[in-house]
Amino acid sequence: MSFSSTGLFMSCREAFVCAFILFFAALTPVKASDFVTEVDLQPLEELAVHTDGRLNSFGSYANALMYEVSGSRKIDGRPPIYTYLDMLFRPSAYEDADVIYVKNKLIRKKMVDALRKSPDSMARIDNFEARMSDFQKVGLTSGSILADPALVELMGRLKSDLIRTNKDVTSMEIASRVMNPSFLLEQMKIIPPPGESLDVPWRSVSALMLIPSEQDDMSLMPQPTLAGLDRETQDRIADAWHALFTSWTSGDSVGVNSAVAQLAIVVPSVNPALYPSVSRLSWESWYFRNHQLTRIWLVYMLSLILLLLGLVYRWRWAQWGGMSVFLVALLLQTFAVGLRWYISGRWPNANMYEAVTTAAWFGSVGALVIEVLVRRTAMKSVFALSAATASMVALMAAYYLPAYMNPNISNMMPVLNDIWLYIHTNAIIFSYCLIFMAAVSGGLYIVNRMFGGAPAYAKAGGAASVLLATGVGATQVSQGGTAPVRRARLGEVLDGVSMVLMELSFVLLWAGLVMGAIWADHSWGRPWGWDPKEVFALETFIVFAVLIHVRMKVHDKGLWTAWLCVLGAVVMLFNWIVINFVITGLHSYA
Repeated sequence: MSFSSTGLFMSCREAFVCAFILFFAALTPVKASDFVTEVDLQPLEELAVHTDGRLNSFGSYANALMYEVSGSRKIDGRPPIYTYLDMLFRPSAYEDADVIYVKNKLIRKKMVDALRKSPDSMARIDNFEARMSDFQKVGLTSGSILADPALVELMGRLKSDLIRTNKDVTSMEIASRVMNPSFLLEQMKIIPPPGESLDVPWRSVSALMLIPSEQDDMSLMPQPTLAGLDRETQDRIADAWHALFTSWTSGDSVGVNSAVAQLAIVVPSVNPALYPSVSRLSWESWYFRNHQLTRIWLVYMLSLILLLLGLVYRWRWAQWGGMSVFLVALLLQTFAVGLRWYISGRWPNANMYEAVTTAAWFGSVGALVIEVLVRRTAMKSVFALSAATASMVALMAAYYLPAYMNPNISNMMPVLNDIWLYIHTNAIIFSYCLIFMAAVSGGLYIVNRMFGGAPAYAKAGGAASVLLATGVGATQVSQGGTAPVRRARLGEVLDGVSMVLMELSFVLLWAGLVMGAIWADHSWGRPWGWDPKEVFALETFIVFAVLIHVRMKVHDKGLWTAWLCVLGAVVMLFNWIVINFVITGLHSYA
């Protein structure tokens, strides 16, 4: 979400609008207990909002803007669109409300310490100790506390530290600006312009607002008719918006629902040729209401349990049941990735959330392809088990850590619009998922050894083991003239799976590094710049290069392979987590 200078500073008209809202909001408190549950904002959620050159549904737009204020927290459990409108219509209710999220726990402690050192601050803040305790736990504070003189000097010092704390202080400043009712109103660009070009900015509701005139009687006068908008349509929108405001501030849920329904009808009629399809907007709104479909991790968890039972106890029904549930989970995940692609209008790999969830999808699709190839070997269902674990962990992270993995849809950065980057990024994130999957099979091998498993390993490791239709490392045992095939031991199966995944990830990671260098040379003028993410991607590649050579020399090949697979995953996760969230570099946007 970008913030232009026009959005941050109030014009004269906006100042009047803001004063108008503040005056009437102070006179008309809302009875929120029943009002919250009775208002129906879904028609408003499916209006289009033009922001940063993209058309969002109002539901996802409100979600993104409120994310700038409160992070992933929902204020009093209310939907983001409700909080958006409540901040717009009743700003006085949020002047001292703890709604601004401070993610950095160290900064929270410094803020509390600074306030405790000031007796005047402690006296000014109601319920000081309780609020400070809650602040340190959940990270929510108020604009009035941030404006306390005891924190002004601290914020200045923290902002001067460009590496460690500047970003956090800037986030707090942005949150305070976003909460300004004039900003919320000005950014609500829901009125289409004339013509059919998306490059022309849409108009804000503030352009149609009735504002106090300079006459003594304070009568209301309309704004001039906007280009491409007839007076009748303009009056209908203005009347519906005014009805929404007055109904909201008076706690009239019936009036709110009526005004919302009217806006949902009249606004799209302004320029139907330019307006996005109702289907896309409704799907986008539905997608965000349902947590971006990240709860699919529960289906993957069920498949994981069944596949583990099938692997350990060799229960055929559990194996088949696990594979069936895995296919259902993959279909649901494919729908989620495809829906996000449809909503955003681009392949979803532009930010951390999309990279992690799309990588997990790549891993599950890859596992399904491999499962088809190894369906007659002892390795069947183990690749699905590893992929189910990877997808479950990825979707759990997306569901439970939205403060770190922002799920909101953003535009693709211009520098990313390059065919080499698309190939490079997808190759890298696919290899990362395969690395995690190899760590899963490697970890199972280590657990098997800890519980007395034999030091077995795949005699024909990696891709060669896929060709063995009778199991990994199978040998003939002669008994009475017959030659039955020995069942592959669990250690051999797990080691074979690790080797297949390691080899595939090794090739993909190498290809990703090479294509990344080509793109960097094309975009930045040099193929390699020792950027932190470049360095750790190379180190991950080196770990697997070491694994190949170690396996040729050591006696206990299976155990060494397993530990190096786990080590490679640790380095990869460090690259994906620490480099993105702690160390600043050219790849930090990922």
